[in-house]
Amino acid sequence: MGPAEQVGVRVSESEDKKLIDAILASGAKIPPMPTVLLDVLRLARDDDAGSHQYAAVIGRDPAMAGAVFRVVGSPVMGLRVKVDSLEKAITVLGLRTTVAVVRSEGLRGALHDPELVLVMNSLWQRMAAVADLVVATVRTARLRAVREDMAFQAGIFHDCGVAVLCRRDHAYAQAFTAPSGWPDLAALDAAHKTNHAVVGLMVARNWQLPQEVALTIRHHHDPQLEALPEPVHALIVLIQFACHLLAKRTGSEDREWATVWQPQAEAWFRRAGRELPELEEALLSVGALAA
Repeated sequence: MGPAEQVGVRVSESEDKKLIDAILASGAKIPPMPTVLLDVLRLARDDDAGSHQYAAVIGRDPAMAGAVFRVVGSPVMGLRVKVDSLEKAITVLGLRTTVAVVRSEGLRGALHDPELVLVMNSLWQRMAAVADLVVATVRTARLRAVREDMAFQAGIFHDCGVAVLCRRDHAYAQAFTAPSGWPDLAALDAAHKTNHAVVGLMVARNWQLPQEVALTIRHHHDPQLEALPEPVHALIVLIQFACHLLAKRTGSEDREWATVWQPQAEAWFRRAGRELPELEEALLSVGALAA
């Protein structure tokens, strides 16, 4: 990283700190990590721990165990054999991706609000769909420089700040019940004097997500990617591409793609040796997404 990039990062961090202080003062709370997740993270620091030990810990929480089975059984995984035990599911996913799944399910449970069940379910379903599409892109394009577990975490957590803000302010959450679908988040944040990406950064730091994922969450709406590390640049492009694919699949509004993100995605994929139109066609076909 050159001097200019370091200055940019410092300025950004200074501005973020002010906004974080204001958001915390407004009543936003980042929930603590549940005990099972803390135990899983301790296992992750033990090089000798394997799927058997992970299964013993994760099995104590039915929701987390269910999430592992749900992800391993998703069409993106393309398994042709039945996974009939938690230990086998963890082996298939890999330990890193298993930790990411448990983290996301832990946050989902920690942010549960009985008054916002429909909104929260919709938010997590959308983030899970984006995570699936990000992983499908990495696999279909054979992007060996992108770690699959990092891609999954970036996708499943990219809008986690939205969930925190919905829980803090039910007026914010009402925007997600409109029949028009997914709201304009920039306009919504401005109306409520907040920034869901900065709140997501707070979550990422408190829940010990990898630094690359934390930076991706913070900057996934920022089109100026040149000052960011290349892995973060890649993850942001993948998230925006996945959001575009999801919009195409659901017929949702997608103005930002053509005006902001498509040129960047085309350039990035070309550098990776892939052409965007062909990749998009492959991923939108039922066969590719199920493979």
